Amino acid sequence: MKICYGFAMNTTLLAQWQSNSETNTTAIVIPDGCRDLIMRMSPGKTPYWFVSSLGSCTYTVSIKAGVFMQGFRLKPGVRIDEERLLASIQNQNIEFEDVYCRLASSVHLSPSVSEALDCLASDVGSVARAARELGVGQRSLQRLLTRETGQPPVYWMLLARVRKSARAVLGPRPLAEIAVNHRYADQAHMSREFKRWLNISPLKTKFEIEVLKQLSQPGYS
Repeated sequence: MKICYGFAMNTTLLAQWQSNSETNTTAIVIPDGCRDLIMRMSPGKTPYWFVSSLGSCTYTVSIKAGVFMQGFRLKPGVRIDEERLLASIQNQNIEFEDVYCRLASSVHLSPSVSEALDCLASDVGSVARAARELGVGQRSLQRLLTRETGQPPVYWMLLARVRKSARAVLGPRPLAEIAVNHRYADQAHMSREFKRWLNISPLKTKFEIEVLKQLSQPGYS
């Protein structure tokens, strides 16, 4: 399966990607904090558009030979009027350039959400501390992110931590030190979080090419 990434200037668009499978195959998808607008075109069928959900664990997808997909990766924290967006492009003869206009009218990223996610990804240590640094109550932060993103603050904090830790594993530091640096209780705690989110141990992460490839692509943290 060949995947190519590209970028476009848009306040809510993080990246574009394409996938073209020549044989029946499978692919893993690791949590990245993003939702994607995806067009899937199977041989002999009309294009089908859908919006991916926020992942909380790594999962596997099966892809049939000849399937082409075009993806528009949205920034973490966006609110999507999914019904309106899909109604504007489903079963329509639409150029990919026109998708930007449809996204602009159906997707919104609140500045307060963006600020909150930046804070939670900054090794803040706890949701309570993040709320203090943002100058809001913990319940207010909980309501804001749950309403706008569908996920609570702890989801975003733990996701950022495991993604940063996974990239750190590639470096020379021992796993125990990486665990401490990223505020895990100990190495065993970090290993449990790796298994939960990435379905892999920290030690094996550096040898999983697909995991490393996805960690290097645009996403949360």
